[in-house]
Amino acid sequence: MMTLVTAGALLWAPAVPISAQPADLTPEATAAHLAEVGSWRFETRAKRSDGKAVCAEVWRFNADGTALIESGEERVTKRWRTEAADGDRWLYTTSLTTNGAPDCMGSRSEPADYPKDESGFVLMFFNSGIALTCEPPATFEGPDGKPARLVSDESCWGSLAPLPKG
Repeated sequence: MMTLVTAGALLWAPAVPISAQPADLTPEATAAHLAEVGSWRFETRAKRSDGKAVCAEVWRFNADGTALIESGEERVTKRWRTEAADGDRWLYTTSLTTNGAPDCMGSRSEPADYPKDESGFVLMFFNSGIALTCEPPATFEGPDGKPARLVSDESCWGSLAPLPKG
């Protein structure tokens, strides 16, 4: 049996009903939850000197597997899917198009460079309803000689929080 050890406190997480998280780890449940909520606020965990996120975006997931990312003035259309592996929830996206406008960091993407290759990361949902965007947890030998998993603070770079409907 694998053990999950979580480092760091999530004091910045917004209060959201416990029902705001997916009930199980299946890819279908994760996908249904992302699409049911629909709009999510992504924020980098890195902060500016005023305490605000270095970058904040709105991620909109549609049930048909399409998505729109709003980052600054940039609009990126994506295709997305979920997968489960080793007890982790993975989100894979393929960037299809961009309008080439400046993103939340002021960078521009060249529309001619799209579509991009698929990439993925682990979503770690918490009872608060938020999800961290992370690298997969590292596996090591625990004190009992059994495999253990460790999520370090450094392996997560952002969070997704449900946006109110309306």
